[in-house]
Amino acid sequence: MNLERARGIAPFHWLTIFFLFGLIGVTLLSRGQVPLWRSLLSRYALCIALVLGLKLLSDRKIMGKASAFLHDFSPIIFVIFIYQSLGDLIQYLWADIDVWLIKIDFSIFGTHPTVWMEKWVVPWLTDLMSFAYGSYYFLPVILIATLYLKGRRPEFTASMFVLTFAYYVSFTGYILFPAVGPRYTLAHLYSMPLGGSFLTDLVRDGLNALEHNKRDVMPSGHTQIALIVLYLAHRYERFLFYVFVPIVCGLILSTVYLRYHYVIDILAGSAIALVCIVIGPRLYRWWNVRNSGDQVANIGW
Repeated sequence: MNLERARGIAPFHWLTIFFLFGLIGVTLLSRGQVPLWRSLLSRYALCIALVLGLKLLSDRKIMGKASAFLHDFSPIIFVIFIYQSLGDLIQYLWADIDVWLIKIDFSIFGTHPTVWMEKWVVPWLTDLMSFAYGSYYFLPVILIATLYLKGRRPEFTASMFVLTFAYYVSFTGYILFPAVGPRYTLAHLYSMPLGGSFLTDLVRDGLNALEHNKRDVMPSGHTQIALIVLYLAHRYERFLFYVFVPIVCGLILSTVYLRYHYVIDILAGSAIALVCIVIGPRLYRWWNVRNSGDQVANIGW
């Protein structure tokens, strides 16, 4: 691919390419301890090829509007693909740090927050918390789909970039600070099961079955991404912002109530969300000014 064609790659796809090369480097350096390192390298190389292939399809309009749609929304696919691949990598790099996260929480609160919250456990609240927790997977999609359907291209592209950047930052955190969370490490301390209706079972069993990567605790990606979605909604879709606020509040509370996260994870996720909100738009603006002129004037960056 020549330089001019490379410059035409969407900024959010460049984020994916850079992160994939980083994962390739980590995999190569750790190949002596990662059983599936060859498979990981093949998957990451295939992912890079798909990014470039989607660019080619979009440029040549080989599939008409469908190719453009697939190109624009493909970061969602790549984020899921990469997240799942981490299940074959992180657990072999170094030991989990749950013991330190437990100590930090205990030093702050004098107890284990997830155990303390057992006094509030009732089936209807567990269902409500499960709904809020599961909303994490839909809030970003609802926001970017709304912008896309309204034809707000600059806002859509900017939001996709910031969210993609935030996901890869959180994945970096999972790699550097592997932890499985209190639902596993503190299971022996719980005296009350998190019982609810089919909704609670659906969320819990669905996540256990679908999430191949179990070391996704530190930082809390749920908190981080939800707060960034709120920021973007406040900037671009104020109605969605007001709809999302109570859901996000419940989502953050649910991470502890449902025993997925320590409180320190939430604090870290909140801090990283702020960092991404500050750096993400600036990085996007820099990229556009450097490669394709000022495309960000209409979105306030």
